[in-house]
Amino acid sequence: MINLLAIEKPARYMGGEMGSISKDAADLRFALAFPDVYEVGMSHLGLRILYHVLNGVDGIAAERVFAPWPDMETQLKEAGDRLSTLESGTPLAACDIIGFTLQYELSYTNIVNMLRLAGIPLLAAERSAAFPLIIAGGPCAYNPEPLAPFLDAVLLGDGEEAVLEIAGAVLASKAAGSSKAELLERLAAIEGVYVPALFEPHYHPDGTLSAITPHKPGYTSVRRRFLSDLDTAPYPASPVVPFMKTVHDRVAVEIARGCTRGCRFCQAGYIYRPLRERSPDTILKLVEDALQATGYDEVSLLSLSTGDYSCVAPLISELMTRYAEARVAVSLPSLRVGTLTDGLIEDIRKVRKTGFTLAPEAGSARMRRVINKGITEADLIAGAASIYSAGWRLIKLYFMIGLPGETVDDVTQISTLARKVKDQAKAVGASGDVNVAVSTFVPKAHTPFQWEPQISMQETLDLQYQLHCELKKRKLRFKWQDAPLSLMEGVFARGDRRLAPVLVRAVELGCRFDGWHEHFSLQRWQQAFRDCGIEPEWYLRRRGLDEILPWDHLDCGVTREFLLAERERALAEAATEDCRNGACSACGVCDFKDVATRLAQKTELPPTPATENPEQQPTRMRLRFAKTGAMIYLSHLELITVFTRAVSRAGVPILFSQGFHPHPRFSFGTATSVGVESQAEYMDMFTASGMPAGEVRERLNAVLPEGLQVLEALEVDLKAPSISTLIESTRYRITIAKMTAEALREGRVQFLAHDSFVIERHKKGETQKVDLRSETISLMADGQVLELLAKRGKPLEFARAISGDDALKGEDVRIEKLDVVFAP
Repeated sequence: MINLLAIEKPARYMGGEMGSISKDAADLRFALAFPDVYEVGMSHLGLRILYHVLNGVDGIAAERVFAPWPDMETQLKEAGDRLSTLESGTPLAACDIIGFTLQYELSYTNIVNMLRLAGIPLLAAERSAAFPLIIAGGPCAYNPEPLAPFLDAVLLGDGEEAVLEIAGAVLASKAAGSSKAELLERLAAIEGVYVPALFEPHYHPDGTLSAITPHKPGYTSVRRRFLSDLDTAPYPASPVVPFMKTVHDRVAVEIARGCTRGCRFCQAGYIYRPLRERSPDTILKLVEDALQATGYDEVSLLSLSTGDYSCVAPLISELMTRYAEARVAVSLPSLRVGTLTDGLIEDIRKVRKTGFTLAPEAGSARMRRVINKGITEADLIAGAASIYSAGWRLIKLYFMIGLPGETVDDVTQISTLARKVKDQAKAVGASGDVNVAVSTFVPKAHTPFQWEPQISMQETLDLQYQLHCELKKRKLRFKWQDAPLSLMEGVFARGDRRLAPVLVRAVELGCRFDGWHEHFSLQRWQQAFRDCGIEPEWYLRRRGLDEILPWDHLDCGVTREFLLAERERALAEAATEDCRNGACSACGVCDFKDVATRLAQKTELPPTPATENPEQQPTRMRLRFAKTGAMIYLSHLELITVFTRAVSRAGVPILFSQGFHPHPRFSFGTATSVGVESQAEYMDMFTASGMPAGEVRERLNAVLPEGLQVLEALEVDLKAPSISTLIESTRYRITIAKMTAEALREGRVQFLAHDSFVIERHKKGETQKVDLRSETISLMADGQVLELLAKRGKPLEFARAISGDDALKGEDVRIEKLDVVFAP
C-alpha cells in the first residue's frame, strides 16, 4: 500500500481538489495522462479544457494521471501497485482510453515509463481490445513517429470536438463487441485522427525514407482538425484548483488561438493557424466565473501573442478597473515588442511586476529579417526605455543561436543589443538590469526551416562560451539551455519510428524526466543509442528538399509549397506580411468558410460603474477547524493556500495586508506536522465587519474540500494576543500498532521515570535541544494507544522516546491532535 508520508510532495497524488470531478459509475473512463510532474501538468491549458469537455457528458468520466516523481515510482514498485488515476484510483489498465499530452520531446521517456508502471504492453501491436486505447495529442503530435509504435491513434489539431467523437467511437465499439482492428477503422474515419498502424515507412540503404505506404484505401494522409469558432467553444469556468503551488498558479483564459505573424522558426505559428479570437464580452464572463469558482487572485490572458489581440487595450483597462478593489492582478505572458504602447505598459504597471520579458530572438537585424521577426532595433530600444520609465527594474531578453545562415557576428550582436537595452535605464534616469536567456534553435516539422540542419552539441557549447565572455564584459546576466538537452530535443523533433527502441532502452537504463536538469543523463542516452545501433547526430543533418520526411503524411493545413516559398524568402531576407492586416499569404489553411481568421470586433466596452468604498472596520474571527482524511498530507503552506482560495470563493470579506504584495490577514496557530489528524487547528482572520461568525463558518464549509471543516467560529477582540502565544499545551492520541500493549505500558513507565529526556534536532546546520520529559504534563497508555498532554515537542518525537525506537517514522504511527489548552 502506498504511504504518502514517505513521499516528498503528497499533494501531487492526493486528488480531491476543489473543482475536481469524481464519478463512481461511468460507461467510459478516460484517463488524461500528462507525462510530467503534477505541478507542470496542472498548469497545462489543454488538459483543463479536455477535462471540462469530457466530464460535461453523462456516462463519461475524465480522470487525471501524471508522471510519478522517482520517490513515488519507488513506492509503487515496492508496494506492487499499478499507476492509477487521481479521481477514483482506477488502475490505468482498467480505463477505456488513455490520452497522453505530447507537449515536449523530452517527456517521451515518461510516456513509456507510465505504460510500464500501468502494466500495459508498450507496443500497440501487442495490445488486444482488452487493453485501453492509447492515444495522444498536442504540438508534438505533428511528428509523433518516434512514439508511433506505442500509440493506437494520434489526434492532430484542436481537441474540443474530436475528443468526444473518439470517446463515442470507443463506446460504440464496446457496445458492438468490436475487435481492435475494427475500432481503429472507426477512429481513422474521424477527421484529424491518425492511426499509425495504417501506415508503414520504408527506408533507403542510406537510412533516408523511401516511402510511407498507406494500408487503408483513401487514407493516404491525415489533415488536422480545426475548431472553427473559438468564441463559442467550451471552456472550463470551474477548473480544478490544486492544493499545492503549480507552475502557473492562476486563472488562465485563452483569448486567442493561432498566430499569423509568420515567424519562420516557430512551429506553433504554423500548426495553430488560423487566428481565432474570443470576444471581449466572452472573456470578461469567463474571467468573472473562474475567479468566483477558484478564489485565485491573478488572471493570465493566454495566446501566442497576447499583445496582438484586437481589443487588448480596452480589455485590459476594463479588467484593471473591474478587479482593482479585489486586488486581482492581470498578467500578459506573451508580448511582442511591436505591440507595446505606452498605454499598454502603463496598464501592466498597475499590477504586481517582477521582470518584463521581450523576445527579439536574434541579435542582428539581418537575422531578424531571415526569421521574419518583424521588429527593428529602434522598436526594441524604444520599448525598453518605456518599460524602465514605467518603473520596471529588470528586462528579460530571449534569443536563439544556431539559426539558419547565422554567423559569428550575428551572435556577437546579441550582447551588443542587450547592452543597448540596459543603457536605456540610465538614459531615462532609472536603474535597470537585463537578463539574457539563450536557447539553441531546433528545426521543427511543418515550418519553413524543417529542412535545415541543427548545430551540433559542440557548436552550441562554443557559441555559449562566446556569449558568456561577451555578456560578462558588458555586465549582463546570462542563462542558457544545456547543449545535451537541445541535442535530444532535435533528435526526437525530426525523428522516425526507428527511435522507439531507443526510448525503451533509455527507460530500462533509468532515463526519466529528461527535461529536468537533475534527472537528465547524457551518458545513459548515449548508451541507449549505442545499444540500438543509432547515431543521434544523423537526425540533426540537413534534409534534401526532395527527401521524404517522417511526417509528410500528416497535414497541418499549411502547404509544402508555402513552406518552401517561405524558406526561399528567408534566404532572400524578405518579409512576409501578417495576414491579419488583410493580405492573404496563401498558406493553404483557410477555406474562408468554416476555417478562416476570426477577429474580435473592436467595440467599446461599457465602463464599470464607480463604487463607493467606505473605510472598512475590521473584525477578528477565531476559527477552530478539523483536518482529516487526505487533508492530513497538506503542508502548512499548502493549507494557507487552500484557505486563501476558500475565503475568496466563499465571499468572506477578508482584509489584506498593506504593501506591494498584499496578502489576506491570516494568523495560524502552531503548524501541525504533515500526517497528523486534527480536531483542533486554530486560525485568526481579519474581516470587514458585518458578517457574523456563524455565517463565516457556513460559507467556508460550503467551499472547503472534504477533510477540512470549520468546527467553531467566534469573534474575538482586535487586540487579543495571537493564538500561538496563548497555547499552553496540546493533547494527542498516538497509536503504535507495531508495539504490544505490554511493551507500550513498559515504555511509558520508563519514560516517566526519567528526570529529563533530551533530544537533538538538526536543521540548517544548527542543533536545538528539547527536553521531552519536562514538556510532558500527562501520559497514559491503553493497549496500543498513548494519550499525551504536552507543552512542546512533536508527537512523533515522543513516540520514538516512549517506544525506544529511534527509527520510527510517521507512516508507522497514527497521530491525532485532539485538543489545545489555552492560557486562562
